[in-house]
Amino acid sequence: MNIHEAIDRLEYLIAHSRQIPLTRTVVIDQEEALACIDDLRLSLPDEVKQARWTLQEQQRLLSEAQAEAARIVNKASERAQTMMGQQELLKRAEKQAETMLKEAAAKAEETRRAADRYAWDVMQNLESQLLRTITTVKKGVEALRIPAAKAREIEVVSGRS
Repeated sequence: MNIHEAIDRLEYLIAHSRQIPLTRTVVIDQEEALACIDDLRLSLPDEVKQARWTLQEQQRLLSEAQAEAARIVNKASERAQTMMGQQELLKRAEKQAETMLKEAAAKAEETRRAADRYAWDVMQNLESQLLRTITTVKKGVEALRIPAAKAREIEVVSGRS
């Protein structure tokens, strides 16, 4: 019998006992009342054991829940740290890529300017050489023109004779 049943039995015993007239006092069967009290005493250790077990089980479940919560928080924290690390790594990689692109663009611009300067110098040099060659050719043509003109004059003069 559990404690609740023993209390219910004692309550029934009191409620259904004979009442002394004009008072609130009842006459209870002593043997039955003592038997109820004995049942209560016997039930109490079981109830206390059950309560202790329930309390221990509650503590165990609470500890497990706290451990699980701590594990979840730690895992989430680690994940957040990993994500932050990855985010930081990504930012650094993007910044490095941007720097490399800027450097490459600057180097390309510098190379283009150097190529333009070289081409300009080559063209200037070629122009100077061509002008000298043209001058030399003109001088040669002039030099040949004078004797050719004299030869024509001689032909013209000799052809008349």
